[in-house]
Amino acid sequence: MPSERQSSVDRLLSIPRLFTEEKPLWTVEEVAGALQISLSSAYRYFQSLLKFEYLDEVPGQGYCLGPAFIAFDRTIRITDPLAKVAGPVLAGLTRALDDGTDLIICQVYRKNVMCIHHENIGKASAGTSYERGRPMPFYRGATSKVILAHLPWRQQKREFESNSVAIAESGMGYDWKSFSAGLRDIRKKGYCVSHGEVDPGRVGIAAPIFSPDGQVRHSLSIVVFDTTTDSAREDRLTMSIVAAAALISERLALPN
Repeated sequence: MPSERQSSVDRLLSIPRLFTEEKPLWTVEEVAGALQISLSSAYRYFQSLLKFEYLDEVPGQGYCLGPAFIAFDRTIRITDPLAKVAGPVLAGLTRALDDGTDLIICQVYRKNVMCIHHENIGKASAGTSYERGRPMPFYRGATSKVILAHLPWRQQKREFESNSVAIAESGMGYDWKSFSAGLRDIRKKGYCVSHGEVDPGRVGIAAPIFSPDGQVRHSLSIVVFDTTTDSAREDRLTMSIVAAAALISERLALPN
């Protein structure tokens, strides 16, 4: 009985995950087919999701994600422990950064890295594909790679086995030995710099943020224009990001 109940809960919670940019509207019949459940079960799940406003009806078209998620997003922005700790550090960092810099915090999300904070410094933005809430691959860009480099080796191995072709095309290694060696190098340096790996003409510089348990689930990074960043500026920005990430890690470890 517990397994059946758990399975029912899992199916209910899996429904909002079906809604994507590519397919933002779903009908009850489509969800029943996608999850391979009966139409009566799908209707029952929809009634619960509509009741708590996780879904909203679009007359004549189907259903979309509901306003509950907007309320959740605001709550997360206000109460997130990392945001509270990082806020003062980022405020000090932004005063030292030039216009046209993008400042980003990302975290592990399922089998990807997801941006949870993004701000532009000044009026001109370097522009980046890292948008709040958008999952990005582990193996492309400094922001993602610096987290991947600090994950347990078994997780790194699974990532390589699942995406070996894309990883080879990204230049991170054509076999497990070269891939893991590159990650060890990032981990040893304590930061990662990438040029044009996510967005052309952009430089990404990232450092890991350590949780109190010593794990790395977040990264702090900046994105700047390649044309305005020589080696000296790159070094200065790298030192700033590494220092800010270390300070955030230290403050996360302090007792509340």
